[in-house]
Amino acid sequence: MLEWLLIFILLFIIVILFLKYSKLEGEAEQRAREIFKRWRNEELNTIRYEYEKRIEFLRKEYDSKAEEKAEILFQQWKKNEERNIRDDAIKRYTSTILGKVGEHLTPLIIFQNYGIKPKDFRFLGTPIDFIAFKGLSDGKPEEIIFIEVKSGSSKTLSNNERKIKKLIEAGKVKWMFIHLPKEIEKLSK
Repeated sequence: MLEWLLIFILLFIIVILFLKYSKLEGEAEQRAREIFKRWRNEELNTIRYEYEKRIEFLRKEYDSKAEEKAEILFQQWKKNEERNIRDDAIKRYTSTILGKVGEHLTPLIIFQNYGIKPKDFRFLGTPIDFIAFKGLSDGKPEEIIFIEVKSGSSKTLSNNERKIKKLIEAGKVKWMFIHLPKEIEKLSK
């Protein structure tokens, strides 16, 4: 049941990311048009100025050539910019998708590699991603494992993650039992 829920959540996330990608693609096209308009205006002004300085009677002919040249340059520029924008968007969204999907698939991957069952995982998100209670689903807890997942190119822990790792390694971990009615009674005194 949990696995189906995870699969549903992953599919939902993928659909959302696809919609965001589609929106970004539209924004990229609009951005490219705005950049092109600025570039085209600057290029046309430069070309016109050069031609006016050279020969006055060739102005009309040179303007038409400038338009043709600008259109050719625009087509080349547009291809390059679209490729750059798409590559950048794909790179960013691929990284995001892999990160989101990777975090949700982590319990399955760790089960395959380390034998910790997905039912033994609890997602925290921050300051660390998971706590696993190995063997808990079988009624025989063996150990508690703190897990931080990195899916991008960074393989280093954040400052807070490093501090938590040191506390765990130093054995500065406690068990605390709270009986809420007694705690509320303490507050009312």
